[in-house]
Amino acid sequence: MAITLGTNIPSYTARVNLNSVTTKLTDTMEKLSTGLKINRAGDDAAGLVISENMEALIRGSKQAQANIQNAKSFLTIAEDGMVAIGDHFQRINDLLVNMANDTNDINSRTASIREIIERLDEIDRLADTTNFNGKTMLDGSVDSIIVQMGPDETSASVLDISRALTDCHIESLNALLPGNLNPDALKLDNGDIIIPKEEVQDDGSIKTVYYYEKDGSEYTGNTTGLETAFDPTNENCRAYMANVQDAIAELSTRRGLLGAYENRMESSYDSMSTRIESLETAKSIYTDTDIAEAATAMSTQQIMQQYNVAILANTNTFPQLALSLLGG
Repeated sequence: MAITLGTNIPSYTARVNLNSVTTKLTDTMEKLSTGLKINRAGDDAAGLVISENMEALIRGSKQAQANIQNAKSFLTIAEDGMVAIGDHFQRINDLLVNMANDTNDINSRTASIREIIERLDEIDRLADTTNFNGKTMLDGSVDSIIVQMGPDETSASVLDISRALTDCHIESLNALLPGNLNPDALKLDNGDIIIPKEEVQDDGSIKTVYYYEKDGSEYTGNTTGLETAFDPTNENCRAYMANVQDAIAELSTRRGLLGAYENRMESSYDSMSTRIESLETAKSIYTDTDIAEAATAMSTQQIMQQYNVAILANTNTFPQLALSLLGG
């Protein structure tokens, strides 16, 4: 190679190599400082796409787990409401079984019916007020409760838990107190029974309004002198007892379905945990720095950097050789 003054080719070569190894050393130190193999798209374009897709699945799965926990809380409150309503029906059934025994006189049976009426009112109140985050669940207003149990948009990731809910009003459960067991019911001359109901008027006063038992329409006639419809015979008690026991069976069926949904969601939650662990492991292959490998590379690159600095220092002496040829 000729000795020249205008262009120091060896110096350029050494500078290029020094810049290259310095860039690599900088990248390696960045990976060591962040712990990430991919700090920008240029580090691994394909790996970035794969790891970001995995990250979406991981975060979606974690949110789905949170959804499952909320849904389980929703079902727990619904079941608590059903348990309370079921307890009232069980007590009503106890009272009816006792009333069906002819050793009880009219006074004791009337006292039992008064308790039954209060418990029926409480059942309706529970049906109206049992709610989760303001969403009532036992009043028949629920059409569907969709739980997003997975990280994607497929139908396999959703579950409608509304089938486990039911309208728990006594009328919907076919457990209305019959007129012949209502101490306040009246019998018309044609045999029809009218049932009293206290209603709040526009002025705030309370008025007793009577309704036909057979169709629920309002009775507007005179009630003075009408015969009572109250007839708490053991036959009438047993007839109503059958309706109450059917209501208990319906609530038990719904609670069983609630339990099935809770178990299904618990299983989904556990499998989601395993899936998240697997995805995290797979993602780390693309994103996490192998510290031992990077530390080894950094040592090599530091040596190469020092080496190229030394070479560059030596190549800068080449132009001085030209002076020696001129006797400088």
